[in-house]
Amino acid sequence: MKQQLRDLLHGGLRPNVRRLDRVEKEACALLGLPPPESSQERLSLNLRSGAAGRAEHDPALDLVQHLLSERLACPQRALGLFGVGILHLITHKSEEARHVALDKIGDVEGLASRLDLKAADPEDALRAGAFTRFLLDAYGLEGMLAFARGMEKGASLDEVARGATGKSLAMLELQWGETLSREQPAKGLWPFVLWTIGLLRPYRLFCALLVVGILIQTAYATMMPIWLNDLFDDGITAQNASVIWRTLALLVGGFLVTSAAGVAIDFSVSTLGPKALNDVRTKVFGKLLALSSRSLNHFKSGDIVSMFSADMQVIENAIVRAVPGIVSKAFLMLGSLITAVILDWRMAIATISLLVVAFWAPRQVGRLAVRAAYARKVEDGKLAGFIRETVQLLPVIRILDVGAHRRGQFDGHIDDIYRASYKQFLMGELTGRVTVFFISAAQLGIIGLGAVLSLNGTVSGGVVVAYIGLLLAFGGSAGAIAALLPPAIQAVGSWQRVTTVLAQPDDIPEAASGASFDAPLERVAFDNVSFSYAGDRLNLKDVSLDTPTPRRVALVGPSGSGKSTVINLLSRNYDALSGGIYLNDTDIRDIGNQSLRSLMAVVNQDTTLFEGSIAYNIRIGRMDATDEEVQRAAKAAEIHSFIVSLPAGYDTNVGEGGKLLSGGQRQRIVIARALLRDPQILLLDEATSALDAEAEAAINSTLAKVSADRTLFSVTHRLASCPDMDLVCVFQDGRLVEQGRHDELLRQGGVYAGMWEKQSDISIANAGQDVEITVDRLRKIPLFANVPEADLERIRGKLRVEEVEADTVLSIEGTTAGRFYIIARGTVESSVLLGDGSSLTMEILEVGDFFGEFALIEGLPNPTTCRTRHPCLLLSLSRQDLRHIADLHRSTSEQSDLEKEIAATLDRRLDAKLDELMSRRLALRQSAAPETQAQPAD
Repeated sequence: MKQQLRDLLHGGLRPNVRRLDRVEKEACALLGLPPPESSQERLSLNLRSGAAGRAEHDPALDLVQHLLSERLACPQRALGLFGVGILHLITHKSEEARHVALDKIGDVEGLASRLDLKAADPEDALRAGAFTRFLLDAYGLEGMLAFARGMEKGASLDEVARGATGKSLAMLELQWGETLSREQPAKGLWPFVLWTIGLLRPYRLFCALLVVGILIQTAYATMMPIWLNDLFDDGITAQNASVIWRTLALLVGGFLVTSAAGVAIDFSVSTLGPKALNDVRTKVFGKLLALSSRSLNHFKSGDIVSMFSADMQVIENAIVRAVPGIVSKAFLMLGSLITAVILDWRMAIATISLLVVAFWAPRQVGRLAVRAAYARKVEDGKLAGFIRETVQLLPVIRILDVGAHRRGQFDGHIDDIYRASYKQFLMGELTGRVTVFFISAAQLGIIGLGAVLSLNGTVSGGVVVAYIGLLLAFGGSAGAIAALLPPAIQAVGSWQRVTTVLAQPDDIPEAASGASFDAPLERVAFDNVSFSYAGDRLNLKDVSLDTPTPRRVALVGPSGSGKSTVINLLSRNYDALSGGIYLNDTDIRDIGNQSLRSLMAVVNQDTTLFEGSIAYNIRIGRMDATDEEVQRAAKAAEIHSFIVSLPAGYDTNVGEGGKLLSGGQRQRIVIARALLRDPQILLLDEATSALDAEAEAAINSTLAKVSADRTLFSVTHRLASCPDMDLVCVFQDGRLVEQGRHDELLRQGGVYAGMWEKQSDISIANAGQDVEITVDRLRKIPLFANVPEADLERIRGKLRVEEVEADTVLSIEGTTAGRFYIIARGTVESSVLLGDGSSLTMEILEVGDFFGEFALIEGLPNPTTCRTRHPCLLLSLSRQDLRHIADLHRSTSEQSDLEKEIAATLDRRLDAKLDELMSRRLALRQSAAPETQAQPAD
């Protein structure tokens, strides 16, 4: 064995011993294995694995694969994927080396097949490393090894993924994508310069003018030292007047030509900068329109707005001033070096040597400056998003009286900006300062060398004078570059944010055939459809639905059950993870996007309008519509009479977001816009949930009329419209658990029947002015389950109707104020405050649910904060109202049966609430899973 090891070392492996030692130690640490006892044991292991006899293989890869197969019992099929992945993680630890573009993820099966057959190319190695890291982070070492060990021959990777993680391979790939950073790796100044050159390339005339101007200035600066040498050696020293006058003429003529070239440069960059930045703005805006819904969820609106304003301004300033200045001065320095060689090669060698050191020394400071500039832009985006959120939620902030809390968060943001700005400016200035320092030191050294050579008679005085002029020009150029570096470095940070957006995947891809759908719509079908927003769980599970058209379909169920997801998939905002959605017998993925979207129109709860006229906001549904068609759509939406009553009629400006109109008026304009498209499928996603009760009743009446001869899919929390529907689909936990007509579902006595029972005993009349609840419904509330009927009647009489706007806080965690509420219309979010200032949603309460029962006992704090998500109609009861019926503060012996029952129920519910709250908070602390994007509430 010793002889084998000796032969192995002499055969060329000795230089790799140190690398293999490091790979072995880190691989064992990553895989939870004890390392071999000695390097000889590792080398003999490597020898047995056949590395020495296979020159085309990396010995380190063979070593990792041997560890996987021999010590962890992984099958041969897993060695390519995980061997390459683990080796990449060990050997590539920088952020840039491990960055994976989002369009490079997925197709794990194809990746594994390629790595099983041949050596990995750098891109596949990068993807294998990223997938291995994802499995380790999300599922731990046991999960990664379960995946690897499951890759037996013949097993599909989908089966392997389900066995190891409980998720399909498609879900796993989706979850992998959600864990990847959307940010681009840090980049330097030179890539930005190259990007700028590419950006300017289409404007060849102005670029040519710019280059000619720079070359003229460079030629003049290059020739000036030579002319000065001639002036002193051949003119002044030799007393030759003709040489003196000729040289002066050259200097003056060159000065005039150079000045004209400077004007040409200014004209060129002033034109090129705005043109190039408009191209960038166009690209970013086009990307914004093309971003997939999934990608868009990862960007804050404040960041995007900041990108179009502050970032573009910084980049434009760099393109107009910094980059041309740096390029021109760099040419000038290059020309100066050429002149130095012409004048004296010995001094030229010394000059070049000293300048190489002078430019190499500030590199690390420059890297830190680029990182600091990008960090500053990130903090600017965070502050912009925080300010935008504060403006939007100002009423909530005032109601909650959390102004001091928000002010503290703001102070934290500006402290972060201060630190980021300090580092940005300090590093930027230090980069220039260090550059100037080393250049100046090099100048002094060269001048000293020239003086010594002149004393020895090696060079003439004219050469020394020329070199002094040369160094002054060189130093001036270096100083100018140093002054231009800070704005250029700032631009690199802004450019990196822009390229982050441009690198995102586009929207749902166009169908390969791009086929149009011209046939009459006869059928809409979901065939075993599953879908996930973030890959952490299935939002729809094996949903199958087949309905002829035209038909009115209601989608009902608790919040988060998958109703809105059906609308998102049908309108192809997202694609199904598995299964298919069909119009007639055509998969919607085979229909061109434009053709598909022309078949349908969506009316959702967001009634925000575009700033502009009413006519524009309707016509945007179909831009080629005539005025007559716009008015016809407005009449169908029952908004025409109101519009013509306005002084400017259809030309009335709706204001920012439509804020000059009421919610009901905005919603009718949205409906008119949808009707202008004359859709075969009308999709309603809680279309009236953001309206008050009166507006809701009126809008529902209009929707009933306009959808009579169309296929309608309507997501709703209120079931009052369900008896008029042709089909009611009931969702629960992402599954379609029931479907049928209203009366059929009631007879089944299932989920729908329970929802109907909870809502049907609460009636709304007179457009929300009157709300009634039956005694039987009150008895179904645990608080009043055993209360005598006479007392229930008295409680029912004390209930007060309240109409509450969206985002109204009704109870605050930890306070004792508030009322007891029963929801007659709308939804309420119950949440708790976490230690970091964020809130955790505990539950979404809907029609028939109740909350605030702890406010009925004096001194008992509310366990959660309750806030309306939509406009709500509520029945409320105060502590004082209840005292007229029961006094919960009397001793137990003095309390009536009603009082004892209410007190006991409150006690049980408080225990249950506290248990639930503690378990949720504990689960949140223990969770190590990465944060996922916000998902639409259904």
